[in-house]
Amino acid sequence: IKRDIEIGDGLPDLVHTSVCTKALGDAGFEVLEARDAMLDGHLDGGEAWYVPLTPSWNPLKWPRFQFNPVMFRAMPLILRFFELVKLVPEGTVKTQVMLQAGGV
Repeated sequence: IKRDIEIGDGLPDLVHTSVCTKALGDAGFEVLEARDAMLDGHLDGGEAWYVPLTPSWNPLKWPRFQFNPVMFRAMPLILRFFELVKLVPEGTVKTQVMLQAGGV
Protein backbone atom coordinates (compact mmCIF):
# COMPACT_ATOMS: atom_id res chain seq x y z
CA ILE A 1 0.00 0.00 0.00
CA LYS A 2 2.79 2.41 0.94
CA ARG A 3 4.54 1.90 -2.40
CA ASP A 4 1.28 2.49 -4.35
CA ILE A 5 0.81 5.77 -2.51
CA GLU A 6 4.40 6.82 -3.22
CA ILE A 7 4.14 5.99 -6.93
CA GLY A 8 0.58 7.27 -7.37
CA ASP A 9 1.33 10.59 -5.73
CA GLY A 10 4.86 10.99 -7.13
CA LEU A 11 6.46 10.85 -3.69
CA PRO A 12 9.85 9.66 -2.52
CA ASP A 13 10.07 7.17 0.36
CA LEU A 14 7.49 8.16 2.99
CA VAL A 15 8.82 8.97 6.45
CA HIS A 16 7.30 10.26 9.70
CA THR A 17 6.68 14.01 9.93
CA SER A 18 9.31 14.33 12.66
CA VAL A 19 11.97 13.13 10.19
CA CYS A 20 10.92 15.78 7.66
CA THR A 21 10.88 18.50 10.33
CA LYS A 22 14.38 17.55 11.50
CA ALA A 23 15.71 17.46 7.92
CA LEU A 24 14.34 20.95 7.24
CA GLY A 25 15.97 22.25 10.43
CA ASP A 26 19.26 20.56 9.53
CA ALA A 27 19.12 22.23 6.10
CA GLY A 28 18.91 25.64 7.74
CA PHE A 29 15.18 26.31 7.54
CA GLU A 30 13.29 27.72 10.50
CA VAL A 31 10.30 25.43 11.03
CA LEU A 32 7.50 27.56 12.46
CA GLU A 33 4.87 24.84 12.59
CA ALA A 34 4.76 21.11 11.97
CA ARG A 35 1.88 18.71 12.43
CA ASP A 36 0.67 15.25 11.54
CA ALA A 37 -2.43 15.63 9.34
CA MET A 38 -3.71 12.26 10.50
CA LEU A 39 -4.41 13.87 13.86
CA ASP A 40 -6.35 16.85 12.45
CA GLY A 41 -9.83 16.55 13.88
CA HIS A 42 -9.85 12.77 13.60
CA LEU A 43 -9.77 12.27 17.34
CA ASP A 44 -12.10 15.21 18.09
CA GLY A 45 -15.10 13.86 16.17
CA GLY A 46 -14.26 15.74 12.96
CA GLU A 47 -13.85 14.30 9.49
CA ALA A 48 -10.70 12.26 9.10
CA TRP A 49 -8.12 13.28 6.47
CA TYR A 50 -8.73 10.11 4.44
CA VAL A 51 -12.51 10.51 4.03
CA PRO A 52 -12.20 11.98 0.48
CA LEU A 53 -10.50 8.71 -0.53
CA THR A 54 -13.25 6.42 0.77
CA PRO A 55 -15.79 5.06 -1.76
CA SER A 56 -19.29 6.51 -2.03
CA TRP A 57 -22.31 5.62 -4.15
CA ASN A 58 -23.57 9.22 -4.04
CA PRO A 59 -22.61 10.95 -7.33
CA LEU A 60 -22.57 14.31 -5.53
CA LYS A 61 -19.75 13.11 -3.26
CA TRP A 62 -16.92 13.75 -5.72
CA PRO A 63 -14.11 12.55 -5.68
CA ARG A 64 -15.40 9.74 -3.44
CA PHE A 65 -17.86 8.59 -6.13
CA GLN A 66 -15.04 7.54 -8.47
CA PHE A 67 -13.73 5.09 -5.86
CA ASN A 68 -16.82 2.86 -5.71
CA PRO A 69 -16.27 -0.49 -7.46
CA VAL A 70 -18.28 0.39 -10.58
CA MET A 71 -16.78 3.82 -11.19
CA PHE A 72 -13.30 2.60 -10.30
CA ARG A 73 -13.48 0.38 -13.40
CA ALA A 74 -15.60 2.76 -15.52
CA MET A 75 -13.54 5.96 -15.12
CA PRO A 76 -10.62 4.79 -17.30
CA LEU A 77 -13.11 3.79 -20.02
CA ILE A 78 -14.95 7.10 -19.82
CA LEU A 79 -11.71 9.06 -19.90
CA ARG A 80 -10.38 6.96 -22.79
CA PHE A 81 -13.49 7.93 -24.78
CA PHE A 82 -12.93 11.58 -23.86
CA GLU A 83 -9.33 11.26 -25.08
CA LEU A 84 -10.53 9.82 -28.40
CA VAL A 85 -12.95 12.71 -29.02
CA LYS A 86 -10.31 15.21 -27.80
CA LEU A 87 -12.28 16.46 -24.79
CA VAL A 88 -9.29 15.77 -22.56
CA PRO A 89 -5.58 15.63 -23.44
CA GLU A 90 -3.83 12.38 -24.31
CA GLY A 91 -2.42 10.77 -21.17
CA THR A 92 -5.39 11.63 -18.97
CA VAL A 93 -6.25 7.94 -18.48
CA LYS A 94 -2.69 7.06 -17.46
CA THR A 95 -2.63 9.98 -15.02
CA GLN A 96 -5.99 9.06 -13.50
CA VAL A 97 -5.01 5.40 -13.05
CA MET A 98 -1.73 6.45 -11.41
CA LEU A 99 -3.49 8.86 -9.04
CA GLN A 100 -6.17 6.28 -8.22
CA ALA A 101 -3.44 3.83 -7.25
CA GLY A 102 -2.16 6.41 -4.79
CA GLY A 103 -5.62 7.11 -3.45
CA VAL A 104 -6.77 3.62 -2.62
